[in-house]
Amino acid sequence: MFHYVQKNKIAESAVMGTVVVALCGEVFPVTRSPKPGSPVCPECKRIFDTLDPGKDS
Repeated sequence: MFHYVQKNKIAESAVMGTVVVALCGEVFPVTRSPKPGSPVCPECKRIFDTLDPGKDS
């Protein structure tokens, strides 16, 4: 499943093994790329759709 996280945290997590926090609150390390066609977390999508479009997420 795809989760929305801050872009600047993805590479750091992949390299350093730190965890990221998705918009929905899910906490996980980035260990691999999601498979194309994976579903988007409905809670992340709902939150993302309410954010200011000029804001970096």
